[in-house]
Amino acid sequence: MIVSNSSPLMYLAKLGEIELLKKLFKKVVVPDEVYEEVVLKGKEGGFLDSLIIEKAVKDGWLQVKKVRSDADVLRFAPELDAGEVEVLCLARKIKPRPDLLLIDDASARAIAESFGFSVKGTLYVISMAFRKGLLTKNEAKEHIDKLVLVGFRISQEIYLQLIKELESA
Repeated sequence: MIVSNSSPLMYLAKLGEIELLKKLFKKVVVPDEVYEEVVLKGKEGGFLDSLIIEKAVKDGWLQVKKVRSDADVLRFAPELDAGEVEVLCLARKIKPRPDLLLIDDASARAIAESFGFSVKGTLYVISMAFRKGLLTKNEAKEHIDKLVLVGFRISQEIYLQLIKELESA
């Protein structure tokens, strides 16, 4: 079981690969603030990925948990948005194994790591799916390129490193 923030869910849904989370981690938990952000507000905005994420919740492998804000998180992370704060609060409450959180935002990742969590993101899911044989090399490369096209922020250095790792596999 892992805890996820909104962007990995949205990007994987945009790629048509949200099921990778189920295949890799069996169960994913999100706080209700993340659900509201990606599903309820997403549907209001007419985003298709919100329907895909909603289906994952209905299927039961993506679970939504209510969580109260933790004073420690609020004190150490005033710049985080409400979803990121709730992800950290939920993770501190349920202690996912292996203490893994899915977060793409750099500042939220750094704060989560300061609380002792291992933090990965969307690119990790794609890379791990490739290593486990769930994606071909070409599919993984296409997904990384598509992420860049839909606005995923990645440095040129990390992009080239990922492509090199895929090429050498």
